[in-house]
Amino acid sequence: MKIRKATLKDADGIVHLINVHAEKGQMLFRSREDVCTHIRDFLIAEKNGRIAGACGLNFGPGSLVEVRSLAVLPDYYRQGIGTALVNACIVQATLTDCERIFVLTYAMPLFEKLGFHIINMDQLPDKIWKDCQGCRKQDHCDETAMIRNLVQVAKPSGEAGQDPEQTSNPELCQGITESR
Repeated sequence: MKIRKATLKDADGIVHLINVHAEKGQMLFRSREDVCTHIRDFLIAEKNGRIAGACGLNFGPGSLVEVRSLAVLPDYYRQGIGTALVNACIVQATLTDCERIFVLTYAMPLFEKLGFHIINMDQLPDKIWKDCQGCRKQDHCDETAMIRNLVQVAKPSGEAGQDPEQTSNPELCQGITESR
């Protein structure tokens, strides 16, 4: 499997992947125009020359970034593709000034394993809700909001160091390639 940044050539594959899940009510539909506009925010997981998964980042207000449109083709479930994509997004977010990364998800165990914890949706800024305005579940959202810190924190003992659940691992970015 190879994780790489998406290019415009990937737009149709990303739209198909997202819409497979959107038809099941698992995420919002995204138009080809929207995907093309935000193509630089997407990462792709390729397996056997095929787009097996995709995930995007949405840089929001202040130091907050959202993991969005995480989707894996059903043929590739349970093969670590979702985990690899989220880890790659965490790495990308740490390369910016972002301090926290969040997600609205149905896949709580995946994100808990990666250091996210559940929060009340009311804790998220209003600006992130623009995508929700077109959602049929807007008034009765059943997704779970989760967040994790990206900044280095001190160990409880007062020693300088990193808490692995609160910081990213630079080794996670190995294998992310630029598309040409």
